[in-house]
Amino acid sequence: MLVVITALGLGLAPGHTLHAATVRHVPTLYLHGHRAGPNAMNALMQTAEREDHATSVLTATVNNTGQVTFTGNWPATSHRPLVKVVFLNNRTLRYNRISDWLRDVLMALQKQYGITRYNVVAHSLGNAAVLFYELRYGQYQQLPQLQKYVAIAGNFDGIPGVHRPRRKHRLGPGGKPPWVAPDYKRALGLRRHFPKHQVSVLNIYGDLGDGRHWDGKINNVSSRSLRYLLGPRLKSYQALEFSGPLAQHRLLRTNPAVISAVDHFLWP
Repeated sequence: MLVVITALGLGLAPGHTLHAATVRHVPTLYLHGHRAGPNAMNALMQTAEREDHATSVLTATVNNTGQVTFTGNWPATSHRPLVKVVFLNNRTLRYNRISDWLRDVLMALQKQYGITRYNVVAHSLGNAAVLFYELRYGQYQQLPQLQKYVAIAGNFDGIPGVHRPRRKHRLGPGGKPPWVAPDYKRALGLRRHFPKHQVSVLNIYGDLGDGRHWDGKINNVSSRSLRYLLGPRLKSYQALEFSGPLAQHRLLRTNPAVISAVDHFLWP
């Protein structure tokens, strides 16, 4: 089945909700990172199908203008449905743009399949799409509501050498990062929009063990800064650190131990 939906602006009045004829089970969306391709999240999804009886139902491809194309088939009875999200422009670093693309996907899923809730697994820059979608649109109850969020290798407070210097590896009082990147500062100003006591978070990050406290790309303090940002708003929060060669930034999403932790969190 091929469905093409052109995503328009939000344009929803208070109390207005989009409906479809049949409401499906809560889907789990998988979002890739910067410069990653359509196969980036396959290991996570395939293990969920094999070990946890989940079902890959759709691929949602989003072009540069926000047009969403669905490929696949989603029967209403599908158990633990999985939706792969692919951004054709996988190089943008504009957080507003990629969070709008996620909004377009969710609105299209709501209109076509009647979803009211969703879970999400994001790697690397995909976390910026999730975070800023919720910070910018989380107050709109008529949109699908996030339930569980798995963040893998999230660059919440910047990338070393790009947004911040390669130093200061310790969090400050209350978990505050020692240096605040511009987008993190903006996120702090918007966190009141994040749904209160609704979302459970699993935050996964890697440490290569070379004394630099990073996964080869993202400093651990940047990944761990999510708790300071959202902690008071969350239903629950847990963080897992993985170490060794398979804790490298790109390899975290194919690390069997990481995948097992993700699936246990989503479907305990």
